[in-house]
Amino acid sequence: MADSLHPPVREGAVTLPDGRSLGFAEYGDRDGPVAIYCHGFPSCRLEPALVPLSGIRLVAPDRPGLGLSDPCPGRRLADWPDDIAALADRLGIGRFSVVGLSGGVPYATACAARLGARIEAAALVNGLAPAGLGWEGRSWAGRMMALGRRPNLARPVAQALRGALLKGPAGAAAAVTMTVLGMPGPDREALPPESATALLGAARTALAPGIEGVVADMAIYAADWELDLDAITAPVQVWHGLADTLVPPAAAKVLAARIPGARLHLVEGEGHFSLVIRRHREILRALLDEIE
Repeated sequence: MADSLHPPVREGAVTLPDGRSLGFAEYGDRDGPVAIYCHGFPSCRLEPALVPLSGIRLVAPDRPGLGLSDPCPGRRLADWPDDIAALADRLGIGRFSVVGLSGGVPYATACAARLGARIEAAALVNGLAPAGLGWEGRSWAGRMMALGRRPNLARPVAQALRGALLKGPAGAAAAVTMTVLGMPGPDREALPPESATALLGAARTALAPGIEGVVADMAIYAADWELDLDAITAPVQVWHGLADTLVPPAAAKVLAARIPGARLHLVEGEGHFSLVIRRHREILRALLDEIE
């Protein structure tokens, strides 16, 4: 990774009760309050390396079938909290917060809905809302949902994406160029080439074992969440950049309206990535303020 990036202080894997392996990375301060980070799509445990972290212990697991984590055939969104509870148990963690970014927001929300008092607070950033609520439109996120409803198309698209990412330096450079040029101004400004390369590197790591993890994610995004959002008792803050073109800000409004007591932050002039890169300290400070 480039010098401007912030690699994990620890990487490893735990064995879950059903025998599967769940990979993870840790960032920040080992003695800080714990937050479990649910990465975006397609990505993995390496995503938090884009920002410097201090004052918090961030644990970032790979979802099943991605990176170091074994696949879990037929997995549902509601299964994820059990994996996270087992990971926390293995690491000696009692209560913790959850942070979700983009495609990780449904997973962080599932933890808040199903792990009860074990969750101290949640930050949901530039994230997907439940499917079928009219917000997805023609956005990138909407297209992923549409693919998730058609597995006969999702698999070849995932395979093509994996092939493009794993081609090597030339393919990666082309992908970086397309990614940067396709982003709104705030994201292009906030993501220098080395950061864009690292973001794509996280996607390559996620897809290295195969396509099962991303195909499962797409199916989950397209399905009903099967969560009782009224069961969420932890304080929740929903953040979204108003310049985000990958996931429309309408998703944040939908999600915040569905979660009891959620606080909605719509931030002018920030996109999908720039919100996190420029405002991560503000987002984490607000999260920590909820538990102090």
